[in-house]
Formats: sequence, C-alpha cells, structure tokens
Amino acid sequence: MIIDLHCHYTFTRRPQATSERFSFEPLHDGGQSTGDAVCPTSFDSCVAPRALHRLSWRLARRYLHLPPPGDALDHHLERVYLEHLTVDGPIERFVLLAFDAVHDDDGRCTPLPDPGNKLGSDIYTSNSLIRDMCQRYPDRFLFGASVHPYRTNAVACVREVFAAGACLLKWLPLHHNIDVSDPRAVAVLRLCHELGLPILVHCGDEFSLRAQRRAYRSVRPLLDVLQRLHRDGCMPCTIVAHAATPATPLGDHDSHRALLAALTGHFADAPLYADVSALASWAKARFLKRLARRQDLHAKLLFGSDFPIPPAVWRFRRQLGSDHARVARVQSWPQRAALACQFLGLNDVVFHRAAELLPNIGFFNSRSPEPSA
Repeated sequence: MIIDLHCHYTFTRRPQATSERFSFEPLHDGGQSTGDAVCPTSFDSCVAPRALHRLSWRLARRYLHLPPPGDALDHHLERVYLEHLTVDGPIERFVLLAFDAVHDDDGRCTPLPDPGNKLGSDIYTSNSLIRDMCQRYPDRFLFGASVHPYRTNAVACVREVFAAGACLLKWLPLHHNIDVSDPRAVAVLRLCHELGLPILVHCGDEFSLRAQRRAYRSVRPLLDVLQRLHRDGCMPCTIVAHAATPATPLGDHDSHRALLAALTGHFADAPLYADVSALASWAKARFLKRLARRQDLHAKLLFGSDFPIPPAVWRFRRQLGSDHARVARVQSWPQRAALACQFLGLNDVVFHRAAELLPNIGFFNSRSPEPSA
C-alpha cells in the first residue's frame, strides 16, 4: 500500500461542526479566545488575518484565481481537495493533517494573530474536522493528529486522538512554539513510544507560515532528545518533514546535512526517518534529485507530497526523459508527485514503508461514517 503521509486540509473560514468532537476542542462560544480558552477561534479551520497578508498566500490566490476568504473560497477548496485526493493513481491512502493552535510558554492558547509580530496561529485545523473527514472517506483518508505539548492535558489529549484513530502526530516547532527539549514535549514523545504513534516534526526553514521561534528551527535539538530517549529504550518513531531542507536552495543546509548524517550514523538502526514532502516543488527539486541518487538512504525515506503544494515536474524534465509528458499530464498533484518520484528512481521501500510504520490504518474502515450535522 502506498500512503501519502503529508497532506494539509485547511480552509479559510470553516464553521465548527456540531458532530462528535474531541474533549479538548469543544464548541467555541464565538469571538477570539482569551484566558484559559482551549481553541483559538470559532472556526474548525481557518487562516489568520496575518497569514492572509503574506506574499505566499497573495500569490496563491492570484495564480489560482481564488475568491476572497470565506464560504465561496472554502467550497471551492473542498472541491479541489477532493478532485486531487480521491482519483486513482499509485497513492492509495492520504494522511490528512490537523494543525493545533499555537500555545505560549505558559501553555495558554493564543488567539489568531492580526498583521504584526504577535505570537499566534497562522492556520488552524481542528482534530475534530480531520477525524470527520476520515469517517466520511474511510477508504481514502487517514487521521494525522496535532496536539501542542504545552497544553495542560497534552498527554491525555494524545491518548484521546490515538484511541480515535490517529496514525501520527504533527508538530511544527518554529511556528507552534515548541521546544522539543521541554519536559512537556519529552513527556509526549515518551507517550508516542508507548502507544506506537509516530511523530512528524518539521525542522528547518518554513516558507508559508511565520517562523515565530527561530531558535527552534534546527534539527539538532531534536536529534539530541531522540538520542537520549533511544538510550533509555523509549524513542518514538520520528519522521522529519521535508528531510529538514531549507526553503530555498540558497538557505541554511545545516539541518539537512545533520539529518542525513544521523540517518546513516547514530540512528541507522533506530526509528528515525525523513519524508520527501514538497521536494518535488520548484524550490526544493535539487534536493530530491540528490536523494534519488542516494540509494543508501532510501530505507530511511518516506513518501509525502505536502499537498496542496504543486509539484514542479518541469524541474525534472531531463531526468524523466520520455516519461516527462506522461507524468505532467496527471491532474492530481499528489499522484503526479508520486509518479515523478518513482521515475526519478526512489526505491519501492520509500513508498511502502509508511504502511508498516503507521498504526490505525484500518481504523475507519470498520466503522460506518457518521452522518453530518
């Protein structure tokens, strides 16, 4: 089974559903969150005003001819998501990723930020929304959960999402404000080992979202924590998103180099992996070309697309040769990225390993989808 383990599913103003919800994501009473609120907004998925002013979001709207944020755009996005994620192709299942709210150092949920430097979530997608999608499409989607480790009840929350079918946990430390060496984060890592729940961690640069805590950008602190946990026999399966590559070819390569050295060094026999998500994009194509030639690393790589990031297949025209036209004609971006990776020479293990690592793959197949509210 080929699984795309890195797909985003975000809307601009998706109202909260009244269907079954996680205990830590209760129905919001409206307005911005304050005090001890556990959700940052009254939406189940949204893009913050600050993010809508970023160049990447403005260019995407202009390039794709999208309407302003709101119902019209969200209905359009839902159609596009399903068109790309439900068609036939080499990918059989897609992990949809929730995106928990940013929390400050004291564990308080921060409201959605307006333009400026205020700490807050540029995007938010609830675990409740993603679980609902998995229930609606049990043969297609897998539940990628997101729980901030600074939540006061983070350990209980992770147990709750795992019991509800989560197949992995997603963190983005430099945006989420997560110090992976913080005891609260380490406690969640230990729990992930206990549950057999892999954790997908973004290290290195970030282009689409505000890098709010640049001190948490490097992969090295994560490697240090994992090395201690490995010595103690409680290291969770850890997947480093985008192979810790920089946002542009001219960016800082330190995390990428450190990760590759770790995969073939200290962690050669440990459950540390890297995904190749977004590496088929125009800015990261050179890294994918290099990894395709590194057969010694392929047992440590996992396929992901980072949908809705479009693959720039033209960057591989020379490598793909006569297969380029065939790949470029594929309408689904994730399926196109998968075919490009296959024709570039990524080993079969890159595509099939996730099916061996992820728990709860059949969780929703045995349950009837719940009716929508």
